[in-house]
Amino acid sequence: MINEIDPPESLAYHVGLSKKREMVISSHFMHKISQNPSLHLYKNRYFQSKRLVINREFVIEELIPILKSACADFCEKRATAAKRRALSRYKSFGYDTEQMIGASEIITEALLDKEFSRNGEKYNSRHELNEKVRRMIDEKGAIEMTMPALPFKIPSPLKSRGDAPDLGEINFLLSVYEIARTLEIICQKEACSETGIQVRFAIVSDGSRFDDIVNESGNTLRMYQDKLAGWITLLGVEAYIQLIDYRLLLRDKLPKKIFDSKLELFRQAHASYTKALWPVFDPDDMVASFEAARQVELDPEYGNAEGRFFSLFKSLVYTVKYKALQELSFCSDDQRSVIYRELTAHLFQPYDSDAAAAAMPMWTDAVNEAGIDLSLEVKERLRKAMLAEAWGAAINYISEIKSDRDLAEDPILTCLPEYLRWTIHAKQGQLAIATPPILGMSVQPWAGSAVFRLTSKGGIRLCTLPSLILEGASAIPVVVEENGGSGAYSQPLFYLDKDLGIADVADLLPLLRDSYTRQRFS
Repeated sequence: MINEIDPPESLAYHVGLSKKREMVISSHFMHKISQNPSLHLYKNRYFQSKRLVINREFVIEELIPILKSACADFCEKRATAAKRRALSRYKSFGYDTEQMIGASEIITEALLDKEFSRNGEKYNSRHELNEKVRRMIDEKGAIEMTMPALPFKIPSPLKSRGDAPDLGEINFLLSVYEIARTLEIICQKEACSETGIQVRFAIVSDGSRFDDIVNESGNTLRMYQDKLAGWITLLGVEAYIQLIDYRLLLRDKLPKKIFDSKLELFRQAHASYTKALWPVFDPDDMVASFEAARQVELDPEYGNAEGRFFSLFKSLVYTVKYKALQELSFCSDDQRSVIYRELTAHLFQPYDSDAAAAAMPMWTDAVNEAGIDLSLEVKERLRKAMLAEAWGAAINYISEIKSDRDLAEDPILTCLPEYLRWTIHAKQGQLAIATPPILGMSVQPWAGSAVFRLTSKGGIRLCTLPSLILEGASAIPVVVEENGGSGAYSQPLFYLDKDLGIADVADLLPLLRDSYTRQRFS
């Protein structure tokens, strides 16, 4: 039985990486790990036997206080470290003595802290950032920040077992809170104002921008946002974090002329990309398709050897909720997971090719055990249909991105002027939120499942990895009991890495109290 016996090897071994020296994987790590036939998701029966069950009170009364306490300590340390750096770098601000350093300079150093922002100094001028912070304090009496994030839980069974936010999203919210709270501590200590400086972070949930593109439902998107709002309240960070829907923000605050221009830019980009990219699409020879797409790309990304479109396409392969797979409604959940797993692993190779035929024996046991009786002809038809869906989604997605990029100003900043702009992906003039690599992968919480795991220095960190990796390495799922104790949710709130050695969830709390760290890089 697959995954009935816990393998002795570590998580790193199963992914094919060394713990001593984590190699850098392509940004499309899902494609890499999908090629590893030793990685399998738990069958539902095994999942039920392996999971640990907690109740809501455990989360609210035990787990959250530990997380929040660690956040409080972390914020104090970051504020102290920011002041120390600002004083030592007074010449970088153009000053003659460290006595000239004030709140705005310390806040600038906090914003550029590697624990908060990735390559912040590379993409931002320290002087310009300092001037903007000073202006916000003097003119607004507030430091306001924004970032598009938290779209929806990506509907791939290889990434997560459900569509609700898990502890990964909660970890992200706490990371955003830490940025705001650290700035607030600096303001309080440096006496910026008698009335105090407000520090707020507006997270623009941008799932409504992409849900149609990947076939995600509006109901699922609204549920995700509602649950996130509930977590913001439960964490007690509503004074610092506001969740805003992307479409509603643009509808309410983007001037109509700019909104119409954005729509026209999308239409033009979509027409141009459609004309250039559909003729080079060949599901029987995807290598040729990728090379041709790179050659005809309208908006090339010169720093990316694979090209902007191909890079995006490979990511969307594991993001699209395939309409083509709806015909498998007669299959059980286990069977659908197995066939999704096989099809996505072989998506770039026709089933009648020599390469696919050579690889087929590696998947035979999983397919046979799941009782799936699909002919190669059916699998080939599904493969081609999935490729076409992902190709079309990539054209729609890249057109949507271009409709923002070609505007005179970022539409989010047009709606929220004079905000400090944060981002997931590093861009000039923006602050990229730090997402440290785990096993060489920087996985956003909506693209995976939360897991507690050991750091290289013996601490415990909360991070996100795809469920295929976690279950492939026998991580323990922890689920929350439903109201009234009538059962447990099938989606884990988090996993426990096998290396933690935890057999009972009660053993987790003392470990977290002693070893849980909020440091991203330790």
